[in-house]
Amino acid sequence: MKRASKNTDAEIELGQRSQRLAEDESRLVARHLLDEAITEFLERRAFSYWLRLCVETEGSVSESLAAMLHERCPGFLEYAADYARLHPGEQEFLWLRFLEWADEKLFQTPTEGWRHALGYYATRDPRMDQLRAYWKHCHQAWKLQPPAPRPSFESWRASAFEMRQP
Repeated sequence: MKRASKNTDAEIELGQRSQRLAEDESRLVARHLLDEAITEFLERRAFSYWLRLCVETEGSVSESLAAMLHERCPGFLEYAADYARLHPGEQEFLWLRFLEWADEKLFQTPTEGWRHALGYYATRDPRMDQLRAYWKHCHQAWKLQPPAPRPSFESWRASAFEMRQP
């Protein structure tokens, strides 16, 4: 019983240190820039959730999905293929490769000195909760009955943000 209490105390302390660091870092950037970066962060997360649903539902990257990825994210599929070649035997998680690729290639907001604040506040943003909840809902529903046709990312994202929280 005491051990669980120590873990809880350590977790609480870690959470408090994380919050203090985020608060300190957030003072290094104008609020509107942090807000814009959070929105961009959430957009990438939304796209990764949608991509995960599509690939897991279809069992692979369909021709139409590949064409959309080539158009919307030039170089991403090549990045994912290179990663797969360098990591044979590792299970492919295309959505994780997208997040890595997007962080390297797309995320242009300079976050020097405030990257922790960005992650801290973005993961606590109510929109992130909506994305997670909608992804879970779709994950279960699409297992039973995949949508035909597959919703566009923009349509899926709009539905995620319209979903009411319980």
